[in-house]
Amino acid sequence: MEDYLFKLKPYLNEFQKLEKKFENGVPHSISLDYKKHLGHIVFSGLIHGNEVGSLPALLKSIDDLLSNKLKYGGKVTFFLGNIDAALKNVRYLEADLNRSFGNKNSMQKSMERKRALEIMPLLNRADVYFDFHQTIMPCLKPFYIFEMNEQSYYWARAAGVAQTFVTRKKGSSFSAAGMCSDEYVRSLGKVGVTIELSEKGFSQESENICYNIIKRSLFLMDKVYGNKFSIKKLSHKNGDFEFFSVIHREPFSSPATKLKEGLANFNKVTKGMDLGWKDSQKTMISPKNGYILFPKYPTRNSEGNAIPPLPGEIFVLADKIKEHPLLWE
Repeated sequence: MEDYLFKLKPYLNEFQKLEKKFENGVPHSISLDYKKHLGHIVFSGLIHGNEVGSLPALLKSIDDLLSNKLKYGGKVTFFLGNIDAALKNVRYLEADLNRSFGNKNSMQKSMERKRALEIMPLLNRADVYFDFHQTIMPCLKPFYIFEMNEQSYYWARAAGVAQTFVTRKKGSSFSAAGMCSDEYVRSLGKVGVTIELSEKGFSQESENICYNIIKRSLFLMDKVYGNKFSIKKLSHKNGDFEFFSVIHREPFSSPATKLKEGLANFNKVTKGMDLGWKDSQKTMISPKNGYILFPKYPTRNSEGNAIPPLPGEIFVLADKIKEHPLLWE
């Protein structure tokens, strides 16, 4: 924890200094407006507090914009979602911020719901939104993940860097627990994109991926909003994604449910493979061929039971899509 805070706090201090100069009325956010066109792009990190890997790239992008190393003609906003959780190196404190947007949890009184209410007016003013995340466990490759939405898909493909896209049919929510920030933006008819950079924590890999997406997205904003280029045509300059969709969700049915150690995101599994235990007596078997996503390894007590609150799922399985998901629309 000491080493983690030693790395984290200088970045947060730098962001807070910049916020005083470039505040926009929303706590923990910075806006720069170059007023050459009306396009407004928003980038976020720390929506989950312990997913800090985007933070160095967000600050590097701001510094490069201020020093004119990065050129841009519109409005850009950077915000940090859950600093309080980041300081405790946890995903959230009271409720998942990335399930707290929109109206579904309107009666929720958590600090994350209050934070979502602060952020939503900012997202209301965005034309394009990129939300940077990291996975809990190791990740074999970065991947975009959001429902199939034509304009959001074109923006992700044009931004590139990651070649994998985990998607679902339009209107399908990511979680029954509530609305994510990118879902909220798409519900407004705007572009909302989420990318998983790498395993959570600071790394050169996550910084490079994040910075290159920001750099590319700013270039695209100038082309689309300044020069009236088509994002569809710009996206075709990059190769298309390999597409995946979720084919199975394994519920975290009891505190004794447990995965075998060492499963990473995009590990390939086969039907019938032994993946762990549903309880102390029953083996957890993969029901299909596919690729593991979001495996969970929660803290456990001396008896080996997961300490509540339990995640809704202990893992999901995804598989490659044969038809192009734009056909779903």
